[in-house]
Amino acid sequence: MLIPRFSLSQTATHLAITIRCPYVKFSSSNDNSNGIEVDLPTPDEFYFACKPYYLHLYLPGHVIDKGLPDYKYDIDASSFCFNFEKEIPNEHFEDLDMLTKLLNKENKVSLNKVEEIDRDLDDEQDEEDDDDEPLWNQMRQLEIDDQPKENLISSYSYGFNHQYKEIFSNFDSEYSLTFDNQSPDTLPTSSIRSSRLEKEQLDFNCEHYLVDKHELDNEMLFNFKLTIDDELNDQDRDDLKNLKYKKLLIDDQIPIYLGLIDILYAFVYDQRLTQGEPCCESPWNIHKLSSTLAWFDSFTDLPSVLISCCRRTLIYPLNRSFKLARKCLLDVIEILSMGKCAILQCFLQMRRLFLDEEHRYLLNTLYLNDYCLWIQTECHTQWLNSLIEAMKHTIDYELDENDLGLDFEEKRFSWKVNLCEASDTDDDDCVSSSEEQ
Repeated sequence: MLIPRFSLSQTATHLAITIRCPYVKFSSSNDNSNGIEVDLPTPDEFYFACKPYYLHLYLPGHVIDKGLPDYKYDIDASSFCFNFEKEIPNEHFEDLDMLTKLLNKENKVSLNKVEEIDRDLDDEQDEEDDDDEPLWNQMRQLEIDDQPKENLISSYSYGFNHQYKEIFSNFDSEYSLTFDNQSPDTLPTSSIRSSRLEKEQLDFNCEHYLVDKHELDNEMLFNFKLTIDDELNDQDRDDLKNLKYKKLLIDDQIPIYLGLIDILYAFVYDQRLTQGEPCCESPWNIHKLSSTLAWFDSFTDLPSVLISCCRRTLIYPLNRSFKLARKCLLDVIEILSMGKCAILQCFLQMRRLFLDEEHRYLLNTLYLNDYCLWIQTECHTQWLNSLIEAMKHTIDYELDENDLGLDFEEKRFSWKVNLCEASDTDDDDCVSSSEEQ
């Protein structure tokens, strides 16, 4: 049986479910069903079957079962449209675009022991949890050791929520060479940060940076306006319905949100560079700019992830500008403010870019698949709003080019000395030439 492409929409009083079935086989029996089976086993479940399609949805709210379903079949679009009256008029059903979540029954998972709790019995607790916001402001005032948690210090884990290990031991060595962290299975998690910073310092090219700082004046690059559709497109919907579902056991959500910023930053930089039209270099741009994807690094405080984004912007891509880096950070804030659907579209687009890459497709397994699932099931709007405010404050008052740790002043002085020496040499050559004449 095939899972058909589907979408949900709503009005104040009704929920509409549209299902595209281009290969539907209607029954020739004498009953009125035409081989179509539709049922509401519970007020928040929807069941549809029509050969060769099968769909079972877990709705975010209750609808009324009136017996015979109210539906239409559009021959031109090859789609069914079912309309159900809401049990509570004017109730807003959340996350109708989170298709993977709709396809799988949501269960609460205890972190101390694996235990499934039916969501109907835990709605009250969910509402209390949604009211809890991350203490980003308090975190900013504390001196936080920006290193992985103690239980990860001696480990060799990586990927989303540090749930993977020894992945690269199953592949040829050339796979790991694609990543900046070329020994992910042997480099301790606690050493990733220091190794990354050391490598970045070695790769920093002051001459390239200074040229772009003073001469980069690409109006299209700086004035680019990021555009994201209000709804998922057909390719997005197909990707989500085929996304493998699993329960995410997350002890600490903060590194997940900070990793979200790091990866989105790399995405928006590439969007500006390519003017919204990804090219063959886009996978490299995104992979290289993100410390999460390139080094499997993780963050525990906000300033560190913003500094990392800006540092790598001044070291690796074609256009290296701190002004451009700040623009990209504002783009990230814009995407976060658009909500989970916009964030999900960005990750799905990156996922497709990496899918055709010879080695980088592993990033989908290590990060992007789980992030696409997490955005639908664990990401909370209140946390995003709180993070947005913290980002604005940090960018305006705490993020400075001289705090990136790239020894700007020393290298600027060295660069000026080299210019002066070159200038003196040219002058001496001119004097010698004049005397000879």
